[in-house]
Amino acid sequence: MLNVDTSQRKGSLKIYVWVYCLLVTCGTACFEVTLFNSGMIAQDQHKLRKSEFIPGYLKDHLVAILNSAYAFMILVGNGFFAVLPGYYCFVCCCMKTFFVHFVRKSKILITRQEYRRILKIYKEMNETMIMVDNFMSLPIFVSVVNILVTLFWLGYSFAFMPNVNSATSIFVAMGFIQYFVLLLITLPPAAAVNHAAARARETVLSLPGWFPKRYSIIKMYVRRRFMHKTALTLWKIYRIDKSLLISAIGTLISYGILFGTLGSVQNSNNENQ
Repeated sequence: MLNVDTSQRKGSLKIYVWVYCLLVTCGTACFEVTLFNSGMIAQDQHKLRKSEFIPGYLKDHLVAILNSAYAFMILVGNGFFAVLPGYYCFVCCCMKTFFVHFVRKSKILITRQEYRRILKIYKEMNETMIMVDNFMSLPIFVSVVNILVTLFWLGYSFAFMPNVNSATSIFVAMGFIQYFVLLLITLPPAAAVNHAAARARETVLSLPGWFPKRYSIIKMYVRRRFMHKTALTLWKIYRIDKSLLISAIGTLISYGILFGTLGSVQNSNNENQ
């Protein structure tokens, strides 16, 4: 096994986890308060109360249901969709640490002629990475899509909302900051793991050259076991790399400009009519 001094790392990781949970809890509470004081819910409540198609005795009940739905949406958004990226980020940090330490440790093991130990350690790490991707690729894909949709919805709602008060501005600003941070703790750490895993794989592929007497045996074993590149992906569709974050932000901005242009054209047509 790979001997890593984990006592201090475990203590630091626990602190980071508790701090992250505290930030998520405080963020959820602030979201609830600012949302119910903003004009976003008040506008929907006004539409329900003024609707001619809803009986009067049902309007108060529907308003209560609407408030509960918004509250549930915030709890789910800041629960599952905020905890999952944090968990994924901590997993990625641990995996990157092991891959980086493996590359450093391999140099020492090569001088000791312990190639079997190198292959055994890398086999365990490679299997762990495959297991993490099989388990997390779909949830992370759903989480990234939710983050991008939420960022777009916040910007679109803020741009085309008729009455914007200070509470609404605070809510939108907090939403942008939180979900952009969630995007930052999801994609870049996974890209860093893939980069570290690629370096570890290069170390393993170079092993036959370091052991000329065992060249054929090691090369055959490596080709049979490790020729397939393992990486963290989004639902087995896209390999997460550094450019994915820029592509996602660029797509978000492009669609924002498109919908903003369409909305401006529609408003101009309505005014002319």
